[in-house]
Amino acid sequence: MQRIWIFLFQLSLLGLLGKSQAHEQSHLGSASGGHGYYAFLDDFHTHPSTTEATGEIFLSLNSDQTRLTYRIVLDHLLGLKPNAIDRTEPDDIIGIHLHLHVPDTIGPHVLNIFGLATYNQPAEEDADRVIDYENRTITGVWDDGDATIDPTTGLPYLPFYPLTSKPLTNWLDTLNEGRLMVAVHTNESGFPSMAIRGHISPIPEPSSWGLLASAVMLWMGRRSSLRRGEVL
Repeated sequence: MQRIWIFLFQLSLLGLLGKSQAHEQSHLGSASGGHGYYAFLDDFHTHPSTTEATGEIFLSLNSDQTRLTYRIVLDHLLGLKPNAIDRTEPDDIIGIHLHLHVPDTIGPHVLNIFGLATYNQPAEEDADRVIDYENRTITGVWDDGDATIDPTTGLPYLPFYPLTSKPLTNWLDTLNEGRLMVAVHTNESGFPSMAIRGHISPIPEPSSWGLLASAVMLWMGRRSSLRRGEVL
């Protein structure tokens, strides 16, 4: 019986994934020939965990590979507030960034989206960013024009300068290799720790949805077992 329920869940997941992809692509205005990406955000890889909040990010790269449009949706457990002076609760968001994922350490920022880069450095460099505070949704576009400029040279900072936004076109290979991530920081998590985060992956072609559903099922089972303290 349990296997039947798992099978039915996998079928429903395939349908939801297809609908979600089509729905978000229409919101993002994906150009024909572009590429889609996705990440689920949670506290699974954060130590210590400070929240049960979750989120999602949907991304679409245009066919010219010059603009990466994104849509971040956060749940009600996180506080997304327009005025920095009001961000005083433990679960109020104080920073959202795209990072390079570097195992066992904190990779450099590649796009500063919201709030601070550290406790005292502003980090809101996407010129196209729009925030729906009521629905805790952020949309924007990462392109080369969002790169942080070094005032001494008039050029973007070097690629691994830690807290700056980078030109998109220098990071396309990294994006397609699944080595970028989203980080959400709250008052309670602080910096450089993260309240929730997610690794950005290319969205598979429809023929690969079955494999994706199986992988999600395995991930969910492993997470559940780990939270119960079981050994797999």
